[in-house]
Amino acid sequence: MTEAVNLPVFLKSITIQGFKSFADRVRFDLQHGLSVIVGPNGSGKSNVADAVRWVLGEQSAKSLRGSRMEDIIFAGSSGRRSVGMAEVSLTFDNSSGIFPLEFQEVCVTRRVFRDGEGQFFINHSPCRLRDLQELFLDTGAGKEGFSIIGQGRVEEILNAKPEERRLILEEAAGVAKYRVRKREALKRLDDTERNLERLSDILREIEERLEPLSHQAEVARRGLALQTELHTLEIQAIVRDLAEVRRKLTASQEEEASLRLTRAEAEAELAQAEGCSQELKLGEKQLEEAVQLQHNEVFRAEQACAALENRLNVLRERYDNLAEQTQRLAGEVRQGQTLEQENRLKVEALVGKQALLRRTVQEASKEGAVREEALDRARTKNGLDVLDKTKDELFAALSEQAACSNRLTGVRHTLDSLEQQQASLAKAESGYLERVQTVRGELEEVQSRRQGSDEEEARLSREENRLREAFVEAEAEFRSAERALAELRGRKERLKAKQHALVSLADSLEGYARGVRELLAAKKRGNPVCRGLCGTVADLIAVEEKYELALETALGGAQQDIVTVDLEAAKRAIAFLKAERAGWATFLPLDTVRGGCLATSSVAADPGFIGLAVDLVRFEERYRPAMTNLLGRTLIVVDMEAAGRVAAAAGYKARVVTVEGDQIHPGGTLTGGSRQRKGSNFLGRSRELGLLAEELAQLAREEEEKSRDLQRLAEEKTGLELKLKDLSEKRRSLQEEKAVLAANRGTLEVQLKRWSEELEIARQNLIGIRAQKEEAGQALSAALSAVSAGEERVSGLRRELRQEEARAQAAAGEAERLTEALTEAKVQMAKWEEELRQTAVQLAEEKARASEQARALREEEARLARMEESLAAVLGESENVSQTLVQAQEGRSEKQLRLVQLREERERLSARSAKAEERTRASRKHLMALEQRQHNLELAATRWQTEWQGGSVRLADEFALSWPEALAYETEMARAEIQERIKVRRAELEALGPINQAAVTEYPALAERREFLRAQEEDLLEAGGKLRRLISELDETMSLRFKEGFEAVNAAFGRAFQELFSGGRAELRLVEPDNLLETGVEIIAQPPGKKLQWLSLLSGGERALTAIALLFGLLHVKPSPFCLLDEIEASLDDANVQRFAGYIRKLSASTQFIVISHRKGTMEAADVLYGIAMEESGVSKLLTVRMDAGEEDPVSA
Repeated sequence: MTEAVNLPVFLKSITIQGFKSFADRVRFDLQHGLSVIVGPNGSGKSNVADAVRWVLGEQSAKSLRGSRMEDIIFAGSSGRRSVGMAEVSLTFDNSSGIFPLEFQEVCVTRRVFRDGEGQFFINHSPCRLRDLQELFLDTGAGKEGFSIIGQGRVEEILNAKPEERRLILEEAAGVAKYRVRKREALKRLDDTERNLERLSDILREIEERLEPLSHQAEVARRGLALQTELHTLEIQAIVRDLAEVRRKLTASQEEEASLRLTRAEAEAELAQAEGCSQELKLGEKQLEEAVQLQHNEVFRAEQACAALENRLNVLRERYDNLAEQTQRLAGEVRQGQTLEQENRLKVEALVGKQALLRRTVQEASKEGAVREEALDRARTKNGLDVLDKTKDELFAALSEQAACSNRLTGVRHTLDSLEQQQASLAKAESGYLERVQTVRGELEEVQSRRQGSDEEEARLSREENRLREAFVEAEAEFRSAERALAELRGRKERLKAKQHALVSLADSLEGYARGVRELLAAKKRGNPVCRGLCGTVADLIAVEEKYELALETALGGAQQDIVTVDLEAAKRAIAFLKAERAGWATFLPLDTVRGGCLATSSVAADPGFIGLAVDLVRFEERYRPAMTNLLGRTLIVVDMEAAGRVAAAAGYKARVVTVEGDQIHPGGTLTGGSRQRKGSNFLGRSRELGLLAEELAQLAREEEEKSRDLQRLAEEKTGLELKLKDLSEKRRSLQEEKAVLAANRGTLEVQLKRWSEELEIARQNLIGIRAQKEEAGQALSAALSAVSAGEERVSGLRRELRQEEARAQAAAGEAERLTEALTEAKVQMAKWEEELRQTAVQLAEEKARASEQARALREEEARLARMEESLAAVLGESENVSQTLVQAQEGRSEKQLRLVQLREERERLSARSAKAEERTRASRKHLMALEQRQHNLELAATRWQTEWQGGSVRLADEFALSWPEALAYETEMARAEIQERIKVRRAELEALGPINQAAVTEYPALAERREFLRAQEEDLLEAGGKLRRLISELDETMSLRFKEGFEAVNAAFGRAFQELFSGGRAELRLVEPDNLLETGVEIIAQPPGKKLQWLSLLSGGERALTAIALLFGLLHVKPSPFCLLDEIEASLDDANVQRFAGYIRKLSASTQFIVISHRKGTMEAADVLYGIAMEESGVSKLLTVRMDAGEEDPVSA
């Protein structure tokens, strides 16, 4: 490897931080000779070329392989966070003085932040991008030179058209800057020609205007004489009109004074009528309250009557129930008496039967005794004594058995009867108990409902009292709100009338001069002639009320001056007035009117000085020229004393006006005295209308609010009335329900008492029955035992009898018959005795039953007596309630009659109140008519006053005359004659046509301007010639420079081609040799061993090496102190790479080369290798290797 020649290093270092993959600070300290930057694909090698290109001034993110400039900032990786800034610095050796700076080293730095902010530094001092670009001009190191050559530049040469390839040669030949100068010269020539064209148009227009302008100046002089005479006639007309206005003003003021007295009387009458109406309304309200109270009394009386009627109905129902129960109980008593009589007859029949049976038994006993004696005699005779004895015992046993059987039957019969009575009484007891429980439940429910009704009635009474109090309050509040709303509406109507009058004045343009009125009316109609009229001065300014009189005085008739956007608008308006014969007006064109403000430093310290008049009004800024013209030299002070001081301090060169309207004119004259300002003036009219609109809007809001309040109060009152009515209905229903509950309670109490008594009787009877059943049971047991024992004894005796009969079979004849007859007699007697005993038992039972029925009958009779007493008591109470009801109905009728009387009295009072209200309305209407009349007089006075002021102001502003001064123009001529003369003079003026007053001064000015423009035209013609000559010279220079550059590049290209290809030849050819300014460039080459052919016909490697040869030829013609090559040999084969590396090695003796490459041949030719690696993902790191030393030097930030 050959040693490099030690040359001064131009690019000493490259420092990169945060740029693309260089997250950390990396510094490339460049060495002598050939430096090669190597590294694997994707390690960030080409980012070094992008960094150098960027710091040299590249503004295209696309050229830096990005979409936005923020994309060049390190965006982070899996192990690193993104950074907020990218910075690149290049340090150059300036010992040769290539840069126009007094430094041995020059460091150029560029930064960019994520928010898009960019910074540039030269030797660490902030600068602009343009400063940095100018630093590299003509050094060959700028971004437009050949200091950076990338793979894209090779492709650009290979793929370029001949015309595009020419541009590359122009860069080397230095033609580009001449092309820029030519473009600038062509642009300037185009501008010069356009200016010449405009200038010619203006000169042609001026020539057309000069001739008629001369005629207009002559007409203006004639018109000035006529206007002077017209001026005098108009003053005389104004004086005549003002005298008439003064007379009318005095008459209207006198009538207004008389009307004030009449209005005072009408106000007193209205106050009296309103007082009477209020008294009647108060009385009506009191009667309404009395009617309401009486209505409540009637309502309570009706409730009392209803309660008494309900009580009477209850008593009647109770009486009917008691009468029904008494009748039923009387029937039961009668039925009991009948049963008692039947039982008595049964007992008597049983007693007779018992007596008959006793006699029969006695007779049978006697007959049996006779038969026994006969039998004894027969037995004695027949020896049958034992048999007879046995038979006797058997007879006795049979008799006893029969008696026991009869007793058993009787006991069973009695027990069955008691069972039936017990079942019947138990069923009756159950029914009575169920009825008692039902009645008690109903009674408890009635009592509970009665208690709830009492509580609800108390609650309703409290609620009714509360609602009545609320109703009274709501009624009072409603009446108050109604009065307040009526007063507010009256005030609103008065303000509306005033507003209507002011609007009428404004709409009719009252007080304005005729010409102003006509123009404003035409503008309102949308007449295009009035386009550009801004309005009168009075309409365009706003003044505080306290300064209105002062500004009105200061402006005078200028209040009616019309501001226009320009002079043309004013001219159109004047032409309109002349065409319509509609009077005249003064105009303030904003483009021509000039004004200035008086310096106030000499008077500002005076305590009475308020300010410059123009500073005390508000207006849009575009109107300032007009306002300063009118008010810029007027000073406003507090009083006449201060006016004297301020006028003296100002040297009597300014108008000084007091807030009361007195004034000191320039020169020292004074105007002042007493002034009456009636109605609205020009300045105060809009303010007053605004205040009226605001007040009316406020009143409308208040009216709406009060209407809502009134509606709300009416709804509340109606709601309270409905609630009171609902409560009354509820109380009436509740009282009716209470009366029904009371009646039901009385009925239920009677029923409870009755069924309780019936239940007690049934229970007592059950106790007696149960005792009797117990006795009958015991008797049944005894009877059963006796029957059983008797049956056993009869069976034994029958056996004995058969035994005896067997022994006494011999008995016969009379003894047997006697025995049988005796036995039959004894059996019959035993039957009668048993029947007698049964009759005795039955008699006892009937007597017991008769006794029980008698006791029950006595109880029924006692109950009947008690019911009859209750019936009498209910009848007596009913009679008392009936009498009370009659009295209550009489009282109710009296209260109803009183209510009718009160209502009639209320109707009469309402009628009186309506009449009083009608009288009040009539008085109010009369007063409003008087007020309207007075208002009309005030408006008339205001109108006359305004006309007087307008005339006075017109005298002061248009003619600079006060009223006393104007009286000097008073003439005996009639007003008609004055007007006729004015008409004649105006006709003469109109005959002159439009008068251009400025024509006298405008004509010489326009002529002078024509000469000036002609001189400018000559200058532009001369400048155009110079520019054409310059363009021609530039074309010649560019052709020459291109030809010389082409030849030099062609020669250098041929030499580079031969060295790179080790032979052969190549050349550049012009497509149009005769058109050096626009011709394209073609490349033909003949590699060794091949024929001469176009570049496009070569192989890929040959084409690439040919393009590289051309780049080296360009670099030879336009050398650069350093050159950075970015993988331009990537497409070459190894042999060509070797030749390429050797050629660079040779060139590095005079040019500093930095090559980005991954080809072995290039790396072998390097003096220093800079390795780029990514030890950490996404982050590039630098390693430096000296090829002669073979040692590695890791470089870190």
